[in-house]
Amino acid sequence: MKRRRYIPYIFAIAGAAVYLSLIFNDNVWLDEAFSASIIRCDLFEMAQRTFADTLPPFYNFSAWLFTHIFGFSTPILKLYSVLPMFILMLIAAHFIPEISSERAACLYIAFLTAMPHFLEHGTEIRMYSWAVLFASTTAIAALCLMKGIPHAGIILTAGTVLGAYTHQYALIAEAFVWLMLLIFAIRQKQAILWLRSAAICVALYIPCAVLTVFQMKSATSYFSASAPSLDNLAASFRYPFVTDLTPVSALLLCFFLILLAYACTKKQAAAAYYMLICPAVVLMSFGIMAGTGSTFFSSRYLLPSQGILWLGAALSLDLMLSENRYVMAVAAPLITACLVLIYIKMYGTEYVDMTEFRSFIGSTDEDDGYVMYEDFPEIEICLGYYAPWLKKYSIEDIKDVSGDKYVFVNGTVHTDEVGEIKNKNFDISYIGDLTFDRYTFKAYELTEGADR
Repeated sequence: MKRRRYIPYIFAIAGAAVYLSLIFNDNVWLDEAFSASIIRCDLFEMAQRTFADTLPPFYNFSAWLFTHIFGFSTPILKLYSVLPMFILMLIAAHFIPEISSERAACLYIAFLTAMPHFLEHGTEIRMYSWAVLFASTTAIAALCLMKGIPHAGIILTAGTVLGAYTHQYALIAEAFVWLMLLIFAIRQKQAILWLRSAAICVALYIPCAVLTVFQMKSATSYFSASAPSLDNLAASFRYPFVTDLTPVSALLLCFFLILLAYACTKKQAAAAYYMLICPAVVLMSFGIMAGTGSTFFSSRYLLPSQGILWLGAALSLDLMLSENRYVMAVAAPLITACLVLIYIKMYGTEYVDMTEFRSFIGSTDEDDGYVMYEDFPEIEICLGYYAPWLKKYSIEDIKDVSGDKYVFVNGTVHTDEVGEIKNKNFDISYIGDLTFDRYTFKAYELTEGADR
């Protein structure tokens, strides 16, 4: 029995190794470049830009501190995003055996590694992995509290407050967990204790709530969400199960629905409830958008509730395996297929060959400038991370640059503008197609032509 107790920790180490294998690169995309550029600032400017954003402050402040201790680089920033996934696996390895079994802990750790979107957002230079950690820790602590495990209330409060300071949708997922606890507290005649604990969380959240109101009033953002529609609603419901291979995605969704039905028939209320939080968040978000005419929801906001969803699935699958161990003959290949598909995609994205791009950036200096043609400022924002010394100019003002002058084109939609540059007294020479992360763009060098 003692040997079995250590198996979840072995799973946690293996899961962390999978995540770590994806961080040793310098590839970032738009959102990562945006966050990393804020974190690189000095403390005062970082705080200013954080408070002007629409998200809570925990991630930027903690990542700023982390990079000032361990150094600023892309792998270090990605390591900081892997850290909460590893911490969550360790929490699962320690506490889930006390509320269920070692097997349930191993299943949850496997889900955290293999299920869609966790590897992507668990290595991304953003706050989502931390939101998953705090929301899922809150859910685990709630089960521990219901089982009477010591110190569960402290962990519950800490997870709730930190999640609220990380992302609004972590707070929403946690609110559903607290609703379950309220029902439990009423049945156990402990409603006063629940109110006292909830009041502490509310009091600790007030500074962040005030900041959020200020941010929403003053923020200007490049972010735009899709309008609520039946297609988008269905896509959001499917989001936790989407891999790159439709048959595997369909099998995963069917398997999840079987686990949900099993939890319901076996009256595993907590497991079933946790599996339903994610779709409840979707319905709530689309209902608010439809009622207010606003658009604010993106499917990636479901990550915190997805961590809870797969916790419920792990508990349900563990109970099913207790009755029929041969279910593992279906579960194991499906989990493995998901991991292989997702890992191959992530490896291809993270380890894009950016030799030419890196060489080009290394040849530029602060006297150089560029003109950028793109429909959305993806390359421009990323260049702010890779080459903060480069400045963007209009085609009319680029003549004032004392160093080298460049034109960058993201896609093929601006070929007419590039063709007209010669009419503005410039000659243009093609450098090549430069690539990083998921972006490829055409680079040209401008030289002043003869007067016309």
